[in-house]
Amino acid sequence: MNTSSSPRVSVVMSVHNDVGRVEVAVRSILGQSFRDLELIAIDDGCSDGSSLLLDNLASEDPRLRVIHQENTGLTRALIRGCAEARGDFIARQDSDDWSHPLRVAEQVALFEEDPRLGFVSCTTECIGPCGEHMSFTERPADPEVATRGLLHSRQGPPAHGSVMFRKALYERVGGYREEFYYSQDSDLWLRMGEHALIGYIPDVRYRYIKEPGSISGVSRPRQSEFARLVHACRACRVSGTSESECMDEARKLTEQIRAERCGPQISGAVKGLGVTYLIGSQLVKNGDKRAIGYLRQVVAARPMHWRAWFRLVQAVLMTSKERENDW
Repeated sequence: MNTSSSPRVSVVMSVHNDVGRVEVAVRSILGQSFRDLELIAIDDGCSDGSSLLLDNLASEDPRLRVIHQENTGLTRALIRGCAEARGDFIARQDSDDWSHPLRVAEQVALFEEDPRLGFVSCTTECIGPCGEHMSFTERPADPEVATRGLLHSRQGPPAHGSVMFRKALYERVGGYREEFYYSQDSDLWLRMGEHALIGYIPDVRYRYIKEPGSISGVSRPRQSEFARLVHACRACRVSGTSESECMDEARKLTEQIRAERCGPQISGAVKGLGVTYLIGSQLVKNGDKRAIGYLRQVVAARPMHWRAWFRLVQAVLMTSKERENDW
């Protein structure tokens, strides 16, 4: 344990209306085998009881620091959280995800073993809304190979919350950039990868949930637009030209999103049907009969979604075959 007033690791988490899952995320960090850490939870304008829950959890463990603020969106919340970080290393954690008890210890150990590393991640598991296993994602163990994959093949960390980075590197590259309402993580990883290597823990040390109402579930088209701009900025840096035009476009897109969020909102359930289909489709591939429930939701809302009908028939036939085998 570090005897100084500053912890060695600062974990930064933004929370916005996640009362049903945030306690698991918080306890997964406070329960780490590596104890010399602080958890900075940015209450980003919660209105569902998450604020009180965070305060109650903070009363149990002084390592949890809760900062209450008006809703600003993920990027600005992370900028504030990282500015508050006192550790030499900053780790991310999303409010609806879970970190293995050894995650922080093993990531710190990677930094100690290889000074070339500027940021590290791990193999991750993706699960469905009810805990259904969907997939594992791993990256090369060799840092040089992994960094080439990031910079040239768009194979970066599998989950934003799985990453830990050196605070000095974060500050050197300029940190998160508020022009990127989405894809702020990809933008940061690429800039870090231009100055340092990325390493990965080969074991599963982070688990994240894919669900229709998540950011990734309801904002896929906009995320694609920001992803394009992230790589356009990267191309500018490689060629030695100014990023200003790309950054201006990202800024305008962010301003448009902020303005839209002040107006009438389309139901997340409606916008998230694409992810509901992806969940059901993956569960069919995994041989999980729980796919039926997700696919039925899709065809009920969109009767002409022929891909969902095809997957639903596959799921029903799979279940029927299981019953025949039981006989």
